[in-house]
Amino acid sequence: MEPFILILVLSVVQSLFGVGLLLFGTPLMLLMGHEYTEALLYLLPASAAISWSQVKDTYQIKLGGAYRKYFFMISMPLLFVGMILAGHYDLKWEIKFFITIMLTVAFIVRTSSKFREKLQNLMRKNLPFALGFMGIIHGLSNMGGSILTPLVSSLYKDKNKVLAGVSFDYAFMASFQLLVLALYKGENFEAKYLIGSAISLSMRYLIGKRIFKFTTEVNYQRLLNGFILANAVLLAVNL
Repeated sequence: MEPFILILVLSVVQSLFGVGLLLFGTPLMLLMGHEYTEALLYLLPASAAISWSQVKDTYQIKLGGAYRKYFFMISMPLLFVGMILAGHYDLKWEIKFFITIMLTVAFIVRTSSKFREKLQNLMRKNLPFALGFMGIIHGLSNMGGSILTPLVSSLYKDKNKVLAGVSFDYAFMASFQLLVLALYKGENFEAKYLIGSAISLSMRYLIGKRIFKFTTEVNYQRLLNGFILANAVLLAVNL
């Protein structure tokens, strides 16, 4: 029952920021004593369902800078490479440490007007590299959202564009991960894992969308900064 309670709570977070179920859910389920593959089987269907519902609502939003093209050309292939490497090497501690440092820096930069513009310019100039890095990190550790959220929020200030960019990437990545799991771990997939999809969609339409709609741009950015900081703290605790 505990995985579904976790999905219920984190679905509201993902409704606001496009990430949350995998990013927070994976380390929390590992702390609860679940195996990594089992955590994915619970969380991926829920994450994919809510991300696709967000894609449906935001697909007409123009992101510019060939964002979606770079994602397919660079992020997705490197996601697969990361998944292969994760199957052969245990790099979870190193990845967690690196991302914790990076998130802390991202929080400082986002809350400092002096460095914010520099970060935005850096991300725009190096978008293919940033998206590729995010893809391989997600394949290695399921923590690509730690990079994706600061990346997209540095590119776009409008909350709808932030949600459009993040949910687009997460929808395809979660679906691809599910496909790989179905091919290699199909015998472990049970109908109960699909319950999370119904829970996540219900929470988004009952609560998440309403909170997002009535959140001002300023408050959204504050919540996003808090989300990035909380993410860094959670990873630091789990090192």
